[in-house]
Amino acid sequence: MKTILYGIALLLALHTYSQNELTNTVSVDVAGWKRVAQLTGASGRGYHEVILMTTGGDSEPRVAKISWLKGWSNYGGLNLVSISDKGYWTEARITYDGTKAYLEVNFSKTINSMKIYFNQSAWIGGSIFNGALPNGGDTVILTSKFGRLNFGENDFFLAYNGNVGIGTSTPDEKLAVNGNIHTKEVRVDLSGWSDFVFDEDYNLPTLKDVENHINEKGHLKDIPSAKEVAEEGILLGNMNEKLLQKIEELTLYTIQQQKLIDNQSKALKGQAEIIKKILEKL
Repeated sequence: MKTILYGIALLLALHTYSQNELTNTVSVDVAGWKRVAQLTGASGRGYHEVILMTTGGDSEPRVAKISWLKGWSNYGGLNLVSISDKGYWTEARITYDGTKAYLEVNFSKTINSMKIYFNQSAWIGGSIFNGALPNGGDTVILTSKFGRLNFGENDFFLAYNGNVGIGTSTPDEKLAVNGNIHTKEVRVDLSGWSDFVFDEDYNLPTLKDVENHINEKGHLKDIPSAKEVAEEGILLGNMNEKLLQKIEELTLYTIQQQKLIDNQSKALKGQAEIIKKILEKL
């Protein structure tokens, strides 16, 4: 009897803990969000991986891999890899209809034939759709944008143009970081520096000119305003050059003022000696 009970328990465990690979051929009848795979239960804990591959013919070959980890109550994020230069999909997401969860992909055009490969190791498994993919919808749990790489819902994003984003899926430079950076050193290559201030023909503004500009503009000349910084940010190399220019101008003002002080001190000393001599005669 115990042997029979153990056998039944083992069969139930094997049935519950799903580990399999599935392959289906599907089509996308119209652009938009389409359901690609579903979990067979609300919990569905485990690892899931879906690969989309267009099969050629009237479609250029494109490949995308989508993987996610599901805990009892939350998802570990979507990881996206696209082995192509853009393609027929723009985003992926997990949705929930109150009973089942779905993997959905936003397709940018129709696809007459596409392979879906589904690999899972899950406590409660899932399945992939066949034929024309159904429309997506319901509550969105998490979403990620396609690039060459997208790990952890935009935590690390590699765009098709080679730009890298950390915390952003729209990097506008080779590296864009939406957050703080902690580093030991930053090196900036520059083609020029501010030592031209010390050239003999440099037109040093008078302090009166500086005062007038501050009164009129509310900031130093050649230095961006607070509004400009808030809207556009700053370029570290350029800003360091501008700040050094102001420091060098301040140095020249200090030298001028020190010469004036020295001359005034000499004049006062001379006047003191004259007064002393007059007093001695008196």
